[in-house]
Amino acid sequence: MMKKNWIYVVLIIFGTLIAYIILGDVFKNDMQKTSKNPYALDLVDVRKVDPSMIKYHETKRIGVAFPNPKALDYSNGLIVIAYSNHLQLIDTMGREFFNKPIDETLTAISFSPDGKIFLGCKNHIQLYDNSGNLLQKWDMIDSSSYITSIACKENTVFVADAGGPKIYRYNYKGDLLNSFDGTGRLESDYGFIVPSAHFDIDIDPDNQLWIANTGLQQIENYTDEGILRGYWGEPSFTLKGFSGCCNPANFSILSNGSFVTCEKGLVRIKVYLPSGEVESVVAAPDDFDADSSPADLAVDEDDNIYVLDVSRKMIRKFERNKS
Repeated sequence: MMKKNWIYVVLIIFGTLIAYIILGDVFKNDMQKTSKNPYALDLVDVRKVDPSMIKYHETKRIGVAFPNPKALDYSNGLIVIAYSNHLQLIDTMGREFFNKPIDETLTAISFSPDGKIFLGCKNHIQLYDNSGNLLQKWDMIDSSSYITSIACKENTVFVADAGGPKIYRYNYKGDLLNSFDGTGRLESDYGFIVPSAHFDIDIDPDNQLWIANTGLQQIENYTDEGILRGYWGEPSFTLKGFSGCCNPANFSILSNGSFVTCEKGLVRIKVYLPSGEVESVVAAPDDFDADSSPADLAVDEDDNIYVLDVSRKMIRKFERNKS
């Protein structure tokens, strides 16, 4: 009798183990089926662009000479490039005029209207001539400053500091004229919201200052004294808006006042009308590597667009389709 009871116990244990294994596989399969986040964004469709919206084509590629290209600008047939610790001047055929190691961390670059080179060195500004000679070194803004963009017009230099975040206005001697942080806009206390080191500025054909308020995914127009005049932009993964966070990462302005923008995350380059309506696509996400960093932008007098493709280590030129 005792022997028979042990047999029953062994059978029960064995049956329980089989049930556990079977149910475990069922639950495992169910978990695998339901583990996909139902709210996850599928970027496959977002990366697609209607071919009719693409109104530019690539016409030239220029390989960059040094590691870690950061920023570029264009003026009168010349392209200046800031690398992590190097400054280089080339023409649009890629012929070099000079290259110069800089014992600083380079974060931004801009031509002045007379062809001088303003260099953002993390928390201060240096000024060079087009032969690579250092002309001025301005005082440090603040130890926590991080200069992300410089924009010049006659007698005035604007500096965007993502560490503030704040905009500083100088004369060409390096004297600080004023600064502003965007607070007080639209009867609200918030100002510039800059979650990452993307805080771009540029000057339009009417000599007005435009600022990418990246945390709000807007481009805003300010007076020299820091008074908001207008803005446009909205968050959206569709072409009409700016995707994800901290966008547009970079922008430039065409001769008719239209804006060329580049986004981070989902890297794509678009043209917006001065009113803020998307007009066309320059380069779609599939034109960049999947993990590409946002490209810096510059435009020439013919509104050709120069794109610093950081991941592919090249400058890419895009021209408007003739049709």
